[in-house]
Amino acid sequence: MNEYHVEISKTVGRPWINKEPIRLGDVPKGLGTPDHYCTVSRDEEPSLLLCLYGSESYFAEARIWHQWLVVGFGCFISFLSPEMPHRQIVWKSGYFCTLYPSDKYLLATTINNVLCFDQDTQLLWISEEVSLDGVSISSIQGDRILGLPECPPWSDPYR
Repeated sequence: MNEYHVEISKTVGRPWINKEPIRLGDVPKGLGTPDHYCTVSRDEEPSLLLCLYGSESYFAEARIWHQWLVVGFGCFISFLSPEMPHRQIVWKSGYFCTLYPSDKYLLATTINNVLCFDQDTQLLWISEEVSLDGVSISSIQGDRILGLPECPPWSDPYR
């Protein structure tokens, strides 16, 4: 079985600059500099370079989950096969924040809500709006999700 190492960065150097990248997101016509790079090593060897484009991509996260490389950034959540990365399933999500994997499901938070995917990359549900400024999940207990909405200081009713 292959062992993968996934990393997100703002810059990339050798040996990655010699790899042909896969471009994800709102790719400009002139290409330009990506907002983030995602590098994937397989068995300690450089395997895959992703260039992530999206003007609103302050948060970016990538990880291997079951047979998928899952990349969240900007307003997208992408599922790619590490073995055949040109086979992609891309979901438009709203402003992406964080990935929360469990054995059965992958939860992804946005600035407003939570999305739930199964191992076949199917979107099972999207929560109603639960926050103005992000959602953090503290635990997943079976089918129960515990978390907190992030609220900007100006919206605090107790202030």
